[in-house]
Amino acid sequence: MSYIATESAIFIILNPRAAKGRALRQRQAIESYFSKENIAVQLVLTEKPLDAVQLAREAVLKGFKTIVAAGGDGTLNEVVDGVVRATRELGLTKIDSPVVGLIPIGRGNDFAYFAKIPKNVKKACALIANANWNALDYGELFGGNFPEGRCFINGVGIGIEPMVNFIASDFKRISGMLSYLLGFIKVLMHFPDPMRVTIRNGSEEFVCDTQQISLCNGRRMGSMFIMGPEAELDDGLLDVVYANKPVKKNEIMRYALRFFVGSQLKTERFSLFRSTDVTITAQDEILVCHADGEEVSRACSSISVRLFPGELKFIRNL
Repeated sequence: MSYIATESAIFIILNPRAAKGRALRQRQAIESYFSKENIAVQLVLTEKPLDAVQLAREAVLKGFKTIVAAGGDGTLNEVVDGVVRATRELGLTKIDSPVVGLIPIGRGNDFAYFAKIPKNVKKACALIANANWNALDYGELFGGNFPEGRCFINGVGIGIEPMVNFIASDFKRISGMLSYLLGFIKVLMHFPDPMRVTIRNGSEEFVCDTQQISLCNGRRMGSMFIMGPEAELDDGLLDVVYANKPVKKNEIMRYALRFFVGSQLKTERFSLFRSTDVTITAQDEILVCHADGEEVSRACSSISVRLFPGELKFIRNL
């Protein structure tokens, strides 16, 4: 496809399959809002997984200054990845780099929840029209399906939480919180054994038997779980929250309830450290992992994550 960039045009990438196909219903509302405000937009639809990566990359290379994801966390993840790669390709400074926005019409919308981006389409569009941005941190993961790297903005999960996420995403008709609740019940029925991993934080490392590790830039994952209750999007650090000992099956409900309100760190079972560089390695290919809800691996042996503080210009409420 051929797109013509103008100084003020907004490039919107809409995932019609987000929210089990319901996102496409919002196309008219989005186009109508910007038309009424006399704001030029070019809206394109993704056709397959990873389309948004390439579309975002091409838009930046063609000179668009505002790139918007219309979808869920996965769509935003791809757009951020495409924008970052094109920015690096062009050698742009942060001053000259494009701004990223979000219209949250997906399934979980975890990033939007913490970034205070309205779920109401008209209000989300108004926020983008305002164009007020601030500098956020983003991360890059290496491993699994992405040995050459995959950028993320909300967080990375390993263990029980991504297992729930993958089951929820496999449902054909069920979406939102209900899909995650059903996914959680399925995981309980086949409760995972602890994995022995080596966690390297910069020059330090330790061994841990665990079933859950969350590397959080944002706070919420899985539509309802506050995995990083103290995380901030712009503090220059990842919050790594992990089960420091195995969780028994008969204990899981007690701890799961803590995740709904983000109080797990008040128990003896969960610990936190902060870092910009983390590597997690298992002896076997047992790591189940996602980045921003998108599958990284259902069985890999190692992942490495690096944070880039304040390097992404993002439109959001403060």
